[in-house]
Amino acid sequence: MRCTAHILNLVVKDELKDVDASIVRVYVVVKYVRSSPARLHKFKACVEEGNISFKSHVCLDIETRWNSTYPMLKSALVFRKPFKNMKTKYLPYTKELRKVSGAPDDEDWDKVIYFLHFLEIFYETTLSFSGSRHKLRYVEWIVCRSSDLSD
Repeated sequence: MRCTAHILNLVVKDELKDVDASIVRVYVVVKYVRSSPARLHKFKACVEEGNISFKSHVCLDIETRWNSTYPMLKSALVFRKPFKNMKTKYLPYTKELRKVSGAPDDEDWDKVIYFLHFLEIFYETTLSFSGSRHKLRYVEWIVCRSSDLSD
């Protein structure tokens, strides 16, 4: 199964190239708000203003592991509006992000939504591989799900 996992890894890394700039911008804003208690406090205020109920916070991915990108993007998407509100309510946020890559815009978030659909297939498959002794049946499932995306 190591070979199948390697193939999955190659497919995902190839697709990551197409949306890499958008993912980097999301990563940067998540890292920004998580990097200090004061920033996290400002972010939580924007979350509360947006009436978004949250049980957890945004999580960072591990740059060398694509399967941590999925939970990061999924959690960040929930907080799309608060991230946008940070731009208007917190000037240092905008200034700091301009130095790096900027905050994600609507086009970036649209790419993230599209990419999450793609990534979910591989994320679930990877979890299935790690928890099952009957791993070969998932190869057919991957092929079927991938063809669903292209339709």
